[in-house]
Amino acid sequence: MHSETQTDLSQAGLYIAIQDIKDELFDTPECDYAIAQLLNRWGQADKAEQMLDEMPLKWGASPDVLTLTQRGYAEFGSVTESTPDNSEPLRKPQNPLPATLDIVAA
Repeated sequence: MHSETQTDLSQAGLYIAIQDIKDELFDTPECDYAIAQLLNRWGQADKAEQMLDEMPLKWGASPDVLTLTQRGYAEFGSVTESTPDNSEPLRKPQNPLPATLDIVAA
């Protein structure tokens, strides 16, 4: 009798789906975006967001890559506000600065 759990089978299915995406889209920004979408749908939002975070480092800051990453952040619920003209969402800051800074005199 096999001892695989449903979680193991689900992870195997996710791995197969990711491989299928890679086979179809090869190694492109669109491939990474599609994998991030899949991860998000499978409840792995942290991994999906990490993948989006890494896309500009891997592919550069071309308009196409930035559009895909911003669309991903919007779809995954990581957006907190929009630009003044509401044309493109802004990503929430990872490490926001404190609202005030105390100056200490020596």
